[in-house]
Amino acid sequence: MTYAVLFPEIVLIASALLMLVLGFFTKRRPQILWAIALVSVLVSLFATLDMMGLSLTHALGLNLWSSPLNAADGNFRDQLRLHVDLFALFFHTVFLVVALLVVIASKGFISKEEPHQAEYYCLMFFAVAGMMFVAAATDLIVLYLAFEMSGLSTFALTAFRKKDKKASEASMKFFVIGAISSAIILFGISLVYGITGTTNLGATTDLVTMGKSLGSAVPGMEPPLIVAIVFLLAGFGFKVAVVPFHMWAPDVYEGAPTTISAFLAAGSKKMGIVALIKVFLIALLAVQADWLIALAVLAIATQTVGNLLAIPQKSVKRMLAYSSIAHAGYILIAIAVASILGTTAVGNADYAGKYDVAKAGITGGLYHVLTHAIMTAGAFIVVAAVATAKIGESYEDYRGLLKRMPFMAIAMSILMLSLAGIPPFGGFFSKLVLFSSAVDASSYNAWFIALAVSGVLNSALSLYFYARLIWYMLVLESDKKDQPPVSGSMTAAVAIAVMLVLIAGLAAQPFISFVQDAARSFLP
Repeated sequence: MTYAVLFPEIVLIASALLMLVLGFFTKRRPQILWAIALVSVLVSLFATLDMMGLSLTHALGLNLWSSPLNAADGNFRDQLRLHVDLFALFFHTVFLVVALLVVIASKGFISKEEPHQAEYYCLMFFAVAGMMFVAAATDLIVLYLAFEMSGLSTFALTAFRKKDKKASEASMKFFVIGAISSAIILFGISLVYGITGTTNLGATTDLVTMGKSLGSAVPGMEPPLIVAIVFLLAGFGFKVAVVPFHMWAPDVYEGAPTTISAFLAAGSKKMGIVALIKVFLIALLAVQADWLIALAVLAIATQTVGNLLAIPQKSVKRMLAYSSIAHAGYILIAIAVASILGTTAVGNADYAGKYDVAKAGITGGLYHVLTHAIMTAGAFIVVAAVATAKIGESYEDYRGLLKRMPFMAIAMSILMLSLAGIPPFGGFFSKLVLFSSAVDASSYNAWFIALAVSGVLNSALSLYFYARLIWYMLVLESDKKDQPPVSGSMTAAVAIAVMLVLIAGLAAQPFISFVQDAARSFLP
């Protein structure tokens, strides 16, 4: 056990507090705050990759910590109720990559005259630190507190531009829905504690006999457990914008500053995903028979409703919001597939086969978390760049964008094709691994094939509105021929996102191996 593994979180929190103080002295030179934020994110990202054995220092043999992490290095279960393993570090990497893209883009999105820039970066860093603690939490209460740490920061970030009526309205909706969902989650946690006598994620199923439902192991306990499952599924469903708890997302993403929309869709939503994974695949895995069907139905409904409602949208931002909802449905497939391991004992004849299927499911889910975070962040930053150039955010505004902003039009086309799952981009391979895992799971339960079929059909459906935007940008002509200036920082952020999407597709195998290691560290 070494506290050095918490170095990335310490850097972010210290930088957030430092910028809050410096904000009083740098009002005329906000670029100093941006530079500090950029360096802080880069240092945290480098340290996280180093702990995973993916950086130059590890290649040179400069072992700053035992890397890749040994089981005991990041184990703070007894002291802090945290465990920093490869699974947690994977999500730390996703959150930090999203933060890096948003910080880079913010230099061009936020004008020098805008007030409260210190608070902007401070709140963003507190939100990222909260996300990282959620990924490492081993206790339901710690997970809840980390969730709130991030959530409260994002509520304020949504209303960063206080004089913007849309932003203020979006923040109020976000706050009300967030407060309600937090109360629902807390009530669900209290029921789990009342049933099991503990909030430890690894011990909440101690009352469940292997191979039996809670009702047969402890008579009379199944009804309150089902109520707890409903509350937890609804509460985290609000956070992830799962159907039917999704209606707040399009309004919030549209009203928030666009860089914050990127942060919410690519970062905060993934925090909800890791919370769902931990709660349902650790705390409630032994009673998966009580929630598997409900989760599978929600996955299919979320994919379908998200894609269907994205079709009639006239705003590119709202289309991306509904697209993000649909992709949350795809990722839920991973939780359903991984639950097949259930209470199968290690010595059981089916264990090896189920373990491989569960590992494939987690691998596909994590890979899609990574690619979707990059694709969505890049797409929202393109929207921010186009809006900053005074072009607009509707489909009609994007007409003929190829001649006005050629790089942004081409980059957006690549990101749209990747979101649709078209080869050879990263989105294709992450969907391939994810949907294939559902096909593999059908050998144990034929109904899992419905998840794969739903994913494929919905991906085909989504191609309509993604291709429609590409048609507007690349094929249709516009009366306006001017070429507005484009922020260099936004161009850099979009270029990084596109490069990562291409690498995740053209060099998919190293990415998959990287994600498999994270999945292996999660599974028993």
